[in-house]
Amino acid sequence: MAISMRLLAAMIGLKIPIAHGHTFMQNPVPFPSQYLDNGPVAKDGSNWPCSGDTEYDRAGIANVWKRGSQQYLQAMGGATHGGGSCQISITLDPKPNRQSQWRVIHSIEGGCPIRNLTEVNYGESPTVLLPSIYNFTVPNWVPIGPVIMAWTWYGRWSVPEMFMNCAPIMVLGGPQEPDVPESVRLEKFHAAPLVFEANNGNGCWTMNQGNCVKFPNPGNSVEVNEECPLDELHQVTGTCGPEHVLAKQGWSGVHLMLYQAMAAIALVVGAYLGCLRVQRHRSLSHRSPA
Repeated sequence: MAISMRLLAAMIGLKIPIAHGHTFMQNPVPFPSQYLDNGPVAKDGSNWPCSGDTEYDRAGIANVWKRGSQQYLQAMGGATHGGGSCQISITLDPKPNRQSQWRVIHSIEGGCPIRNLTEVNYGESPTVLLPSIYNFTVPNWVPIGPVIMAWTWYGRWSVPEMFMNCAPIMVLGGPQEPDVPESVRLEKFHAAPLVFEANNGNGCWTMNQGNCVKFPNPGNSVEVNEECPLDELHQVTGTCGPEHVLAKQGWSGVHLMLYQAMAAIALVVGAYLGCLRVQRHRSLSHRSPA
């Protein structure tokens, strides 16, 4: 906790803007970029994942997990939207992008990022530490080495929106681990469910209206807080499910336009270089020998 609070204090001292009141992940310590833009995921998915981070700078951040160890999630910021449902997932991509796949290691249905909230919000301060702590065990199939962890959250009382913060993690082997080949562990990692996605341009939308999301595939590690309705018939609309994640839907309109523009530029540059080579060849062929 001290590392995160020092980082936050330094950012305030440097007058780096922080999203006013929005709840964000306090532990594990997120990438500094997550403090700069902590609004919800864009509804067209243009800043998916991790608030559009592209650098993923790990400098000065040390979140270390051992396989089989107990870790915890805690958030800060008063705009808690009556709680909701959250998931913790990881990807092996060092710089996640739209095509990255996030594998769930823990789900919290109801009461997240705060339990037993009697008001819609927990005050207005963007730096208030929320009292709820969510313990989870690091699965023994999480690959050793650097991974990126994501916290995704759907509020109970809000417009249809999704929040996402990301943090760098270094995974170490646990004590007295059973002799299981790493290839077998990796198979288990890829068999874990994909994170639930909605409100990010994938065609699935939460209905909110006091309901908390009951995840269609929460994985084997689940905490259920029945303080809000987990009504599967009235929680989402559109086309939802594990196949409807952005990683499996190809390019978005924005990304496709950028790709097409880059391809067009590459063709023009290639044609120009080709003309230069032809002209040079002709010049050399007509040059008299010395």
